[in-house]
Amino acid sequence: MSREQKLRNLILDRYTSLRSFSMEAGIPYSSLMTLLSRGIGGASFDMVILICRKLEIDPMQL
Repeated sequence: MSREQKLRNLILDRYTSLRSFSMEAGIPYSSLMTLLSRGIGGASFDMVILICRKLEIDPMQL
C-alpha cells in the first residue's frame, strides 16, 4: 500500500470524508487532494506535519 493510500485510509477511518477532514484541519481541500494524488514526497513539510498532528500519528509512520 502506498503512503498516500495509507494516509487516505487513516483519514477516512476517523472522518466522514476527505472534505470534512480538510475543513477541520484548516487545509484547503484542493491541497489535500493534490497531496493524495501526486504524492506526499512533493508536499511541503509543514503540510505533512499538520496532517499528522491532526490524525495524531508520527510522521515516520507514513
